[in-house]
Amino acid sequence: MDEQGKIQKIAEQKARIRKKVFAKIDLDNYDYIPEKKQIDYYDNDVEQLVAVYARVSTGNVQQTSSYELQRKYYRDFVLRHPNWKLVKIYAEANS
Repeated sequence: MDEQGKIQKIAEQKARIRKKVFAKIDLDNYDYIPEKKQIDYYDNDVEQLVAVYARVSTGNVQQTSSYELQRKYYRDFVLRHPNWKLVKIYAEANS
């Protein structure tokens, strides 16, 4: 394909794209379906049951504080959301 042919092909592609972008839409042929509100897992108005997973990967004694801090953090986090109920803390130590 010569240079002029390439230019012509690109111009035709651009014209097809413009035709699609600027096409008139007959709204009588379409039904409007409003979007659904996406689930916001931090929404305070929705009652939620919450489970937490806390983990420490070593048996090191110093890691005990990390484990306890994780549990405390998530307990407090759930308490700040009035419609949340902490069901269980799944915990793994020395894993």
